Order: sequence, then structure tokens, then C-alpha cells
Amino acid sequence: MHLHVIIAFALVIWWPDKPPVAVWVESEAWTYVLALIQAPLLGLLAWAASRIAMRRLNRGPSFANGAQHFFHVATTVLRLTSLLFLGGLLGLTGWVGQVQSISFLAGVPGLASSVVILPFLCGVCLLFIGLYPMDQAIHQAMLDNRTWDGTSPSAAAWSLGQYLNFNLRHHLLVVAVPMLLISISFKLADRYEEWLIGVFRFPWAAEAAPGIAAGVVFVIAPLLLRRIWTTESLPDGPLRKELERICGRVGMSYRDILIWRSGGMMINAAVMGLFPRVRYIMLSDGLLESMSAEQVEGVFGHEIGHVRHRHIQFFLLFAVCSMLFLSGVVELLRLGVEAGIFQLSIPMMQGIGLVSAMAAWGVGFGWVSRRFERQADVYGAHCITRDADQSCGLPCSIHNNQPGLSPPPMAVCAKAAQVFTSALDRVAILNGIPHEERSWRHSSIASRIRFLTSLSGDPARASRFDQTVRRIKRTLLILTAGGLAFTGYYVWDHDVYGISAAGQPDSPAEASQPPRPLLRLSSTHKNGPAPP
Repeated sequence: MHLHVIIAFALVIWWPDKPPVAVWVESEAWTYVLALIQAPLLGLLAWAASRIAMRRLNRGPSFANGAQHFFHVATTVLRLTSLLFLGGLLGLTGWVGQVQSISFLAGVPGLASSVVILPFLCGVCLLFIGLYPMDQAIHQAMLDNRTWDGTSPSAAAWSLGQYLNFNLRHHLLVVAVPMLLISISFKLADRYEEWLIGVFRFPWAAEAAPGIAAGVVFVIAPLLLRRIWTTESLPDGPLRKELERICGRVGMSYRDILIWRSGGMMINAAVMGLFPRVRYIMLSDGLLESMSAEQVEGVFGHEIGHVRHRHIQFFLLFAVCSMLFLSGVVELLRLGVEAGIFQLSIPMMQGIGLVSAMAAWGVGFGWVSRRFERQADVYGAHCITRDADQSCGLPCSIHNNQPGLSPPPMAVCAKAAQVFTSALDRVAILNGIPHEERSWRHSSIASRIRFLTSLSGDPARASRFDQTVRRIKRTLLILTAGGLAFTGYYVWDHDVYGISAAGQPDSPAEASQPPRPLLRLSSTHKNGPAPP
């Protein structure tokens, strides 16, 4: 859900004051009707999907996997539908203009954007409510599984209020709060555009300011998120000492290890924070209750692996590459318009660039993320691997080496792989996730289990996988460095974006106003002709 909320806010931040396409619904009354019916319609569709899944689930245990698969697919489709509803409201009606025409909303930065996106946010809330019956059934089955295998859950299945409170915090507010801050920075930059250009003497100062603000929000976001989510420090005890020992052994710095409170209903872990002073490692209460200490250490090691392999930093590089790609597409379209090859408005050019960047994210980011996830799995197995001089009791490429020979650097202990994959198996069972269900960012649980198991008996494959990930990172570094260098060279003496000529107007008439960029990437755009 997080990605869908990010896309929704990005659409609202980017959307021009005037729609880039012809408006189909010009009536203000019908526009309000369309805005008001989105949420109830989405809730009704979610309720229908939940009812269908429940009927399949009630047919018997043999239908459970099929019911869960249908439920997860339907949930994904409904999330995409919520975005389509928002896009239709923005593009086919005068909704944005109507909201911005309300004076008291336009006077407070970010307030109008909050109202524009309100139908989407209300739709997400009703989506959660509509999905609740099936979700409750899945969580009840999860609690039953934990009772059967000897673990004692801390609470019963969520009530509707508890379920809604958790999902609003976990799926909505955790993204909405940072994105709202970024939206406010865009509005402020647009309002004080001339002042920013005058102070920094760069024609794109108004575009750079929101980018810097977004970077600051990203850095401090963990401090906000630990308050939005219900968390507390993991108390002192044998488990915390072992986790701290693992961090000390691998050189991992952090601010705190947290228990992620969910009433015992969530089996998950996460790491957030780019820098040690704002980095938190979180383990959910359900995970701590339902897994052995060794399994918890493996999951903990997986989260550390994301940090030690700098996955967050490389995800940022991917984001930079996608922004450079977006800018390049828009610039090529601008040059095509100037050459008379085709005719496009500025919002249309930016819209094409945005769609191109989203397509690159949809394909490229998922592919990279799945490889990083498997690399973190390998790291989690390494964190619970015994010393090489201790036998694990299984055919193993680490512990069954000839005396005096060191194991291959990327070898995976068979026993550690067995423990870690057992943790993955429990995550799937207790979260109600079909083992073979594909995931855009993480791959299916079954494929991750098969992959890690295969590495434990094939060090050569482990080395090849490591080389693949290294090539991915090297490619991202090269693309980012090359893209930034080319962009810097391209814009240095550019007649619109130029840096070297930013403070040197060609005529006295231009001296009173710094040059302005042709293509604005901020929150408002003009549909009129491009400036000379």
C-alpha cells in the first residue's frame, strides 16, 4: 500500500493548475458527486471481494490457499483501482481548480493539496473496512496455527477499530505525513520562487529547494515513523544481548532496537534510517512471540544485511537515475517541440516523462529489489552460522571442508539456511501468505526458500549471485555518475537552465529578472506558450 500512497501524493504534487487533457466533466456539481462517490464505491468493491474470498475459504481447508490467493490479488487490483479513481478525478474533471479556487484553502501551503487527495484517502479507509472480514479470518487462522504449534499469542484477532487503527498508521500515515511535508515544501517554493532565484542566483533554485526539503524529510523520517507506529525499546535480556553481539560483530551502528507493537498480529521486521543516529531496527511483537531465538536472529540478520550492503543508498541511486531519465525524456520532447516535429503542451511533456519514469520503476526497481532481498537473506543466514570449526551436522560447504582449507567466501551453511528458511516458512504461514504468491519487491516465499537452500550446497552459485549483485550496484553507480556529469555539462551554458550565465543577463531589460526555466517540475505549471 505504501507505494500506492506515494504515487497518489506524487500525482497531486505534480498535477498542474489546469488539466493537461480536455476535461470531460465541467459541471461543478457533478465534479463534487464524482469526488464523493469514489470512497463508498471502493469500499463496496472491497466488501464484495472479501465476501467472495470468505465463501471460498468456508468450503474447506483444501480451498484455503485459493481463497487467500484470490484475496491478495483482489486487494492489489483494488489498490490500483483507487489510483485510477484519483487519476480520473484529476484528469477528467475540474476538481483541482475547484479546490484551489477556495480562498482559505489556497492561503495555507499544503492545505489545498490535502483536500484534493482527500477522496483517495477516504477511499483507502473504506477499502480497509471492506476487506476486514476476510482479513480477520486470515488472522484468526494465524492465531490458531500459533496455538497448535505451542506458541501462545498475546491477543485475539483484531476488532474493526484495532484493525483500522493499525492499517491507518502502518499503511497510510507512515507515508502521508512525510509526503504532506514534501507537498508543503513544493507550495512554499512556488510561492517564493522569485525570492529563491534572487537569493541563490540560479534559475532552477525553486526546483532545487523542494528536492533538498524532500532529502531532509527522508533523513529524519525514522524519527517521525517510530512515533506514528507504536514502538518501544526491546528490553534487556538474553535476546537483546545476542542481537547486540551480532551488531558488534558485523560493525552495525544504530540508535535502538525496537519492538513493533501490533497486538501480536503482525509477523514482520524492518530497518529504517540512512544514518546511525536515526536508524532503528524493528521486530514485531508477533514475530518475537512465534519464533525461536535463532529464527529471530536470522530475521534480524536479514534486516542488518540491508544496511551492511547499503541497499537503501542504492535505492536512492535508482531514484536519482529515474529522475535523470524523466528529465531527459522531457528535454527530448521539448527539443522536438522546438524543432517542430510535434506539438505538446508542457504538462503533457511532463506527464509523458512521469509515465516513462513510473514504467522504469515498475520493471527495474522490482527486479533490483528482489536481488537485494535475496542478498539480505544470505546475510541473515551468515549471521546465524556457527564458527567454521563447529560441525552443523549436515552436508555443508562451510563445515565439511578438508582440514586446513577455508570455506569459499560466499558459501552458505546448510544448518543456517535451514533455520532461516524455516523462519521464512513461518512468516508465510502466520501472515496468511501463499508460499508461491509472487511479490513485486520480494519474490515469493517459496522461491526465496529454494534459492537459499540451493546456495548451501553450491558455493559456485553463491559466488555467481554475489557477482550479479555487484554488477547491479556498479551499473547504478556508473549510470548515476555519468548521468549527473552529462546533466551538469548540458545545463552549464544552457540558454534556459544555464548556471554560468545565471547572473549575467544579455540586456538591461533582463537584468531585473533572472532567467526562468522552461520546464517547471514543481507543484504548479503553466499551460501557455514557452518563454523565449
